[in-house]
Amino acid sequence: MATHKSNDNEGKPTVLIPVNAADGKTLPVALVDILSPLHVVVLGYYPVPSQAPPEQLRANHDEAATAATERAVAQFADRGAAVDSVVVFTHDRAETIDHIAVEYGVDAVLTPGDSDETFARLLVPIRGDENIERIVSFVADLLGASDATATLYNVADADDEASHGEFLLRGACDRLAEIGIDPDRVDWQVDQRGSPGDAIVETAKGYDMLVVGESEPSLRERIFGRMTGQLVDRARRPVLVVRDA
Repeated sequence: MATHKSNDNEGKPTVLIPVNAADGKTLPVALVDILSPLHVVVLGYYPVPSQAPPEQLRANHDEAATAATERAVAQFADRGAAVDSVVVFTHDRAETIDHIAVEYGVDAVLTPGDSDETFARLLVPIRGDENIERIVSFVADLLGASDATATLYNVADADDEASHGEFLLRGACDRLAEIGIDPDRVDWQVDQRGSPGDAIVETAKGYDMLVVGESEPSLRERIFGRMTGQLVDRARRPVLVVRDA
């Protein structure tokens, strides 16, 4: 595992950005722009077939994997970002992301999705009280360093749940205003249609990125399974998953 560490990350939230070091694709410019004000950890993961030893692939592909990872690092460094990097040859991408997220104490993990030319509108589904303070704080950092707007969003099954959802969202909006975010850049919406997953996927079509909270004890389970995994697959938008750590 090769690493590069920056010393210029004090006070900034940290986001982990996994990139496939085997394909060498660059990150979308708009995505780099909105995340550059944060402390970035670029994880260059090189997928290893189940029957192959990682050491063997590293011996043959280490230089190329490192170069691919460093291209992503340079995209952030060129914008003045505090950026660390790590290159890992792995059988299990999910397990590696979980391990690196814990090692670096990251605040959020980026999951893949189709990117537009801008990230002007953020959708922030909030399901309950858990992790809400960390979600609000992270959204405040994103908004404070960009011109983006955010919609705080809750899906309710009944009228009493709708009232509670409204209470949560109004409180989150008030907290963002206390932090210093212009209230005109934040709105809220309570929805009462179908399943939460279906409603979020449909609503996400009008947004550039989702910011969601961790709801499973394992980062691996949360990102690649159940609700968040379904959102990534169906919404086709980048998702920032805020860790409950």
